[in-house]
Amino acid sequence: MLENTLSTSTRYDVNTFVFDMDGTLLNEAHELSALTLRALGELRERGFNLVIATGRHFNDIGGYLKQLGGGVATITCNGANIHNGDGELIYREGLPQQVNDALIPLGANFNVHTNMYTDSEWLVTAPCEELLEAHEKDQFFYRQISMAEMISTPALKILFYGQNAELQALKAQILRDYSLAINLTFSDEYYLEVMQNNISKGYSLKVLLEKLSLPVNKTMAFGDGFNDVELFRTVAHPVVMENSSASLKQLFPHAARALPNYNDGVARFLLDNVL
Repeated sequence: MLENTLSTSTRYDVNTFVFDMDGTLLNEAHELSALTLRALGELRERGFNLVIATGRHFNDIGGYLKQLGGGVATITCNGANIHNGDGELIYREGLPQQVNDALIPLGANFNVHTNMYTDSEWLVTAPCEELLEAHEKDQFFYRQISMAEMISTPALKILFYGQNAELQALKAQILRDYSLAINLTFSDEYYLEVMQNNISKGYSLKVLLEKLSLPVNKTMAFGDGFNDVELFRTVAHPVVMENSSASLKQLFPHAARALPNYNDGVARFLLDNVL
């Protein structure tokens, strides 16, 4: 048990806590620290609802959910999938075929790695070993296929990995030359992600809360990337990590701040303000 045993927060009226993973809940080694596990365990003991909201695939977070003791609802692939606390898929929204037709060949014109998340797999058109490190825990690794096969494969999301300047150029051409019903966002400076138009962590949190009969005005969310913008705009209490970019902080100047993820920022914020 954590030291403070107050049953409610004196600063926040919250019953549901939502956590991004990379750059937020996970430390620099892509691990849940001991302090983080203790803090989230205390939240659960007190009856609070926990939700993971991540760009990762559901098959990529099972080990973390086990560490948390199970029973945690998840929003994955930046909102394309929602699973309840029992791991049952309760919502899915994939990309239309015309997005594959347009963007996968376009990606080949830039110095980026093209990735796709399907219902069960992570697919790539070329190997990139540096992408694999963050996925050791659940051994969720990519499978290489041809561009033609990727184009014909139903996708939950497409993600392009590379240097920010190249990704910005790719994004600019997509916005200039294509009229597609997509949500185009950076999860960090190296990842440009493509989901169906209405899909975001924020939208899917609304769907989840409605299914669980939970109020949106008693929610708090922690995040560090631009794929958390809609989430921050949805919840009552956004908490921006100090390791976030200056641009993200400027979007939410009045949001609370948590220490960087490598300093157990989420756990320490909860200890100081909630538990």
